[in-house]
Amino acid sequence: MSDSFYNLLSRARENGSPVALYCNIDSPRAFLAGWVEAVSGEHVVLRHLSPEGRYDGFVLKYMESIFRVDTEGRYIERLSYLFNARGQQFPNRLIGEHDENSNLIVEILHGAAREELMATIEIAADDVENGLVKEVGFETMTLEVYDHYGAIDREATIHLESISEVRVDSERLQSLKLLSSWTQLPGL
Repeated sequence: MSDSFYNLLSRARENGSPVALYCNIDSPRAFLAGWVEAVSGEHVVLRHLSPEGRYDGFVLKYMESIFRVDTEGRYIERLSYLFNARGQQFPNRLIGEHDENSNLIVEILHGAAREELMATIEIAADDVENGLVKEVGFETMTLEVYDHYGAIDREATIHLESISEVRVDSERLQSLKLLSSWTQLPGL
């Protein structure tokens, strides 16, 4: 863990300041922007903004994957302005009280299950599953996996230690949830 990133992200959370997180060394200009929902010694959860300053769910990243954090800049200010000018809001806090030692993977999965929000689970930085969190245990979680048309495809049990990223309620996942209502209509 980088103590300086932890301290920086903790201050940004306390001050309600937006940040940009750079996590892909192979694409050093790519970043995630938004407000810090939660931070621990191992993870950060970001209230994510789209490139046009719209609500784009929540993203959990490992602290060790972050190689740069921006706390100021015109682009971050632009996103914040667009978000506020549109009157957008994030839902209630997804993650409750936590500390430096909290396992934010468990916390974000519990939040997604509680709020019945779709989640994307990235496994070992290679495989991705989308669906509803059904259960979170001590070592594993169970996901009701949906296909690209919003139909339930299968149930997957995933070891928590194999999870490399979690996204909750992104724009794409919101569309998938809408499609799940459509595929349940009679005649489809």
